[in-house]
Amino acid sequence: MLPGPVRSGLRPLWRRFFGFKLRARGWMPFTLWLAFQCARHRKRAIIVCRCGGIGDVLCSLPICDEVRRQHPEKLVVFITAPIWREVVTLSRVADLVYANKWWIYPFTFPTNVKVFSLVDRTYNPQTTGERSSASGTSTHLIADLAASCGLTVKARLPKLCPSPGLIQKARTRYELDHERTGDRLLIGINPGPNWRIKEWEASKWQTLINKVHSEYDAVIMQFGTNKGDGSSEYDNLTGVKSLASQLKGEELVALVAISDLIISIDSGPVHVAGAVGTPVIGLFGPLDPASVLPPESLAPAIGLFSDVPCLFCHNRTPVIHWFDGCPNGIACMKKLDCETVFEAVKSMLAHCKNGGRSSCDAGLARPSVESEMNQ
Repeated sequence: MLPGPVRSGLRPLWRRFFGFKLRARGWMPFTLWLAFQCARHRKRAIIVCRCGGIGDVLCSLPICDEVRRQHPEKLVVFITAPIWREVVTLSRVADLVYANKWWIYPFTFPTNVKVFSLVDRTYNPQTTGERSSASGTSTHLIADLAASCGLTVKARLPKLCPSPGLIQKARTRYELDHERTGDRLLIGINPGPNWRIKEWEASKWQTLINKVHSEYDAVIMQFGTNKGDGSSEYDNLTGVKSLASQLKGEELVALVAISDLIISIDSGPVHVAGAVGTPVIGLFGPLDPASVLPPESLAPAIGLFSDVPCLFCHNRTPVIHWFDGCPNGIACMKKLDCETVFEAVKSMLAHCKNGGRSSCDAGLARPSVESEMNQ
């Protein structure tokens, strides 16, 4: 309703006000919360902030143990996206966990912000690819994230132990309780979507699903995301119980923990399986499985890949591609055949029969962890 010149003159002021409003929504609750926690515990804080996918979040958690070793008298505060807040709490590696819906990837906590001298130091773990799009990673993801903070850690995932109550709640909510599943195998798959260069064709997933059902009495749970409009080829897989885009972070952990086997592209469930001790088969191409799979997993973890000259291109420098597509037509994933994957499934189930479902009877002596999420 304002005249054009007036509207143009007010637009910059409005934008600054709107930007300030968004920042205030994130920073004001956090500042009050941190001041209360520091006063309550009589300690200053060390911030570790990672708001990416669950795989990156889990692989950033070992940093907390090293930070605690270097700063034993400080509060270790882990900041993450709201969906992963309870997952980080389950790990028990931080003293406090904070999540704010305004702080999501690619948010990083400013290293020069000390919050009225309540923050001693800030760590924002990033991958080699995030720091330089031309550089390929040469170490395990855990070590890579730690190195970005100037730290050296052992490439070991923290153990996640979902409680029996959480597991039963997830089972009941998604109709996977014992009354419905009985003694059937529980197999989780994560076909995608993801980065296009990491995906395995939907037709191959369907063939694999059919082969599993032909030889095993199994419930196959489909994890991952779902646009809900049928536009993704992975939305139409049959013979699965689709849980795509339905799970909370802690529910994903609970269902992976009770699974007999996880089969996934290079994505979050691979890391979750390593953290809960569930056998996992990862399908790889751009990245070497050695840089992704948990090196000290509580259960078998294998990475499958094809044989092409450009294999593991993201471990090379310079990286052949990332965002702008593959010059070789994603040959690494296309040449990974279904029979190879199914043989691995049979081998894994044979060796892990009755031992695939994780047990969480260790690691319960860690200090308690508090979590906070601002809505």
